[in-house]
Amino acid sequence: MKIKILRTLSVLILLSICSNLNAQTVFFDSKNIKIDTEDNMIYATEGIAKIPAKNLKIIGEKFIYDKLNSELIIFDNVEYIDEGKDIIIKSQKMIYNETDNKVFTQSETFLDLENKYDIKSSNILFDRDLNIISSNEITEINDKISNKFIFEKGLVFDTIREIISSEKIFIKDQNLNEYSFENSKLNLKDNEVAGKNVKVDFVDDFFGNENNDPVLKGSSIVSNNQNTKIYKTVFSTCNKKNKNCRGWELQSKIFTHNKTKKLFEYEKSWFKVFDKKIFYLPYFNHPDPTVKRKSGFLTPFYKGSSNLGSSLTIPYFYSISNSKDFTFKPRFYFDNDYIFQSEYREAFKNSNLIADFSLNRKDNTSSHFFTELEGNFDDNTNYKIQIQNVTNDNYLKIHNIKEYTSLVDSESTLTSYISLEKDIDENTKIDTTVKLYEDLSKEDNDKYQYIFPDFNFSKNINLDESYNGNFQFLSTGFQKVYETNKYEVLINNDFNFNSFDYISQEGLVSDYSLLLKNFNSYSENSTVYEKKNDHEIFGTLLLKSELPLKKELENSTNFLKPILQLRVSPTNGKDISSSDTRIEFDNLFSPNRIGRSDMVEKGNSITLGFEFEKQNLNDSKILGLNLGNVLKDKKNDDLPTKTKLNQTRSDIVGNLYYKLNKNLELNYDFSYDKDLEYSNYDSLNAIFGINKFLTSFDYITENHDFGDSEIIKNNTSYKFTDEHLINFNTTKDLKDDFTQFYKLSYEYETDCLLASFEYQKKFFRDGSLVPDESLVFLIKFIPFVNIRGAANSVFEN
Repeated sequence: MKIKILRTLSVLILLSICSNLNAQTVFFDSKNIKIDTEDNMIYATEGIAKIPAKNLKIIGEKFIYDKLNSELIIFDNVEYIDEGKDIIIKSQKMIYNETDNKVFTQSETFLDLENKYDIKSSNILFDRDLNIISSNEITEINDKISNKFIFEKGLVFDTIREIISSEKIFIKDQNLNEYSFENSKLNLKDNEVAGKNVKVDFVDDFFGNENNDPVLKGSSIVSNNQNTKIYKTVFSTCNKKNKNCRGWELQSKIFTHNKTKKLFEYEKSWFKVFDKKIFYLPYFNHPDPTVKRKSGFLTPFYKGSSNLGSSLTIPYFYSISNSKDFTFKPRFYFDNDYIFQSEYREAFKNSNLIADFSLNRKDNTSSHFFTELEGNFDDNTNYKIQIQNVTNDNYLKIHNIKEYTSLVDSESTLTSYISLEKDIDENTKIDTTVKLYEDLSKEDNDKYQYIFPDFNFSKNINLDESYNGNFQFLSTGFQKVYETNKYEVLINNDFNFNSFDYISQEGLVSDYSLLLKNFNSYSENSTVYEKKNDHEIFGTLLLKSELPLKKELENSTNFLKPILQLRVSPTNGKDISSSDTRIEFDNLFSPNRIGRSDMVEKGNSITLGFEFEKQNLNDSKILGLNLGNVLKDKKNDDLPTKTKLNQTRSDIVGNLYYKLNKNLELNYDFSYDKDLEYSNYDSLNAIFGINKFLTSFDYITENHDFGDSEIIKNNTSYKFTDEHLINFNTTKDLKDDFTQFYKLSYEYETDCLLASFEYQKKFFRDGSLVPDESLVFLIKFIPFVNIRGAANSVFEN
């Protein structure tokens, strides 16, 4: 220790005496120091050199100090710490000249500047007097918000003003968008840039589609916190892979990114499609990708109809505020008629409102108004209000209002209601609704149906584990007025117990359920309930057992599950023979297979069935067969005739699935007479696809006991390429040899362009509507119609 102190003091004294007038005092803290008085050199190893006058400290493995030239050379694991300039430099070789007050590295170099920028380069020069860092080598700078700057031909960095000059700059911002400039100046402090030959290569999904390749090029750029201006630009989002040209591009004299208004603005532009100039735009703008909602025109589309004529719809979206917006959807017919249709949306703290309404020019009384308000009073209480109204019964169908709004779900029935749902606790729920139905196909007052209220109350009652099941109480009811003078009141109280599964040692899975129903009704002129005042108690016991079997083969696995269900309903039932319910395998074992929640299935029965499935080694289904039948102890004319539950044996119902190979798939649902003499119902679906061709057929027929109908449907598509698709769809009534409609469409879709043509012809009449044919044309230039939000780029605040 004493020797080390003496060496340090001797070096300090020697430097104070022998240094020239411009040299600064250098302190060495080193294990080994050698002084060459003849050559005025000092050698040191594994130490630290300190220059207090400059507030510098340099750590390294080897030091050579040339006193005559006031030059300090450091080798191996060099760390330069400039506390006065708040900069740290790391390298393998560094030269510090005291006279010039410059630092030069001669190897790969890493800098930490003011804890704001991380710099990676080599052979850099740091002028401490001018506060300039420079290098002729490729240099990378990373800031603290994940922006990366690459200077391919070096840079000159004024660290005080934070201005960088470079012949070529490459930038990757925090959103992974890439920018390149030539002969540029970059002001990091004020977020300004100026340069030539600019290229902005956005990340592929920046505009919402990962298949895009968005790019913007220009001759020069000037950017600050308010605006980015690029001159003589070409902008497109289209992917050019395997294409001769982009689907579309916009060539503009001036492109401006207005960061205050969050707009992309284009001046004096040509819009080109497939490298052909289509139209000239003196001015055009659209929101930048940080904007989720912005006022502006949406995609227009054309439609031609033999009944209504040709029309053009030009929607406009208006953002009123953060919680309100409005879409104006005027439809202009070429015969000077038009429809003003609009949709208004507003978000409240605990609810959302949407309303759609329209008015037809020819007859001011022809209009519609649909609205929905949905929200909650608290975490356990929800409500919904729906209002639907039209002034002309055929208005929705005539003008195809359903195609222009999601609020119209039926063109023949209007439904208005107020509903309330409340979770009283985790086991108790209640909901109630007041409804008004309007059947537009009926005349005068017979079209209206009022339900006030319609309610459901349910409560799960916790039972002791020894019961091996759960118990539920359900109360439902309504009060209804319809067809002017028909009145019904119904209250049902259900007491339902469902057991847990019992699994025997042989693998037999069994369960049972018990339903006790208290039925109460009052009616006047009802077509459903016979008695004016009626009170009944019904009961049903269901016992079900199934035996799941599995067999593993060399190339497949087979599953077989025989099912038996015993149903006992000793109480009387109601006459529901006119009900149109049809049983199929999917509802064969359902407790309510008659489709009436206010009734139970009268009588005793045994339901037999099985489920078979074959899977390949990839666990994919390749064959399936389900079959079932109901056996009754006696006939019951009160049950629906179409279900055949009124007979001692029902139809044999089931479905078959067969996947022949990857190209052909068949689905067959059927209902055969109990003696297999004829079929009452057949539904066959066949899907065939090979390469880019896909077609499906649906054949549905009802015969004998079910009626007399035969329908065939076809949907065929052919995808010429990934971008070109043609589709044909039709439905034909084979009994009457009558084609209901056919539709032919062509679609061209890329990552940035969608164009479609659809021709449709309807041959059937609907009330006062006559057969019609129509043509729809739609074109979208993406992202002008679909823009998603994104974080700020390097050129934004």
